[in-house]
Amino acid sequence: MGSLGHAPSGAQVELVIVNPLAAALQHYTAQLEKMLARAGIASTVLAVTEPSVSGGGRMQWLQQYLRALREARKLRKRGARIVVTWPVLGHIDRFLVPFVTGSRQAVIVMHDPRPLVRAVGYGRGAVILADLIAAPNSLIVHSDLAADEMPGRRDTITRLPHPLVSEVSSRALPTQPVVRVLGQWKPDRDLELLRDLASLLSGVSLEIIGRGWPPVEGWAVRDEFVPEVELDRLLRSSTAVLIPYRRYYQSGIAARAIELAVPVVGGSRELSPMTGADYPFLVPDGAAVGRWADAVQAALASPAGRTAEVSISAGLSASAPWREWVRS
Repeated sequence: MGSLGHAPSGAQVELVIVNPLAAALQHYTAQLEKMLARAGIASTVLAVTEPSVSGGGRMQWLQQYLRALREARKLRKRGARIVVTWPVLGHIDRFLVPFVTGSRQAVIVMHDPRPLVRAVGYGRGAVILADLIAAPNSLIVHSDLAADEMPGRRDTITRLPHPLVSEVSSRALPTQPVVRVLGQWKPDRDLELLRDLASLLSGVSLEIIGRGWPPVEGWAVRDEFVPEVELDRLLRSSTAVLIPYRRYYQSGIAARAIELAVPVVGGSRELSPMTGADYPFLVPDGAAVGRWADAVQAALASPAGRTAEVSISAGLSASAPWREWVRS
């Protein structure tokens, strides 16, 4: 288990963040902690490294997770709320977490209401049992789309923005525009859209960087894991970032690009909760590839000030609801 985070000196911890995916959700958790600190809320993080990084087995991971929840129980006695950033056991966590932490107010962030790959605790039986036992408002989602597709009781869902902290700074961009797709390959990536876009975007360097990607015609593909430092560099040096997914509830890559004031092109339903509905690079559901190409070209030509304004506004919009929720 990772080390216990530290609250500001002399401050009473108001929120305990349990992160069972210390590597995959490192940035997410760090930004949540930073965002709350800027809002005057002291939080602390208990992190557990996932098996794919630690090299340990799933049972060892589960044991460390339960240990972190028991540690959170001790901190809860000081009056802190508890949020778990990933459901290790799916809907089972909705009654397991309150039981272990001793808090009916402990909540779980549900990033993928309907996982793309087989996962423990998402079957009908687990959902029914959780609905019978779990307290109201035991789940957090980051979009209306995620709330709409969450199975089970509606009163268990709290809608809060994806954590965002504006980190606008000057960027040195390459002479030739670079559009990048970043992140691990998953079956919901729209390869047809990418191939069609390549034929419409001349004079633009098109790159896909992430583990597991197949070859895509017209794109330079690097099938490799991208560490945190490299991901930050790739984002900062991109002229625009493309989110070409058929179905997703929120995008950590999009959130990071918005924080850095890098133009993001993607679906309006998924991205507008972070950017605002008037963000100029959003594409409606079912739009033709030409509409996507127009959005990319607009992003490449956009002034830095426009995306900087969005970054600052998005950070403020995300912070206020979280502050209200922690102190409610």
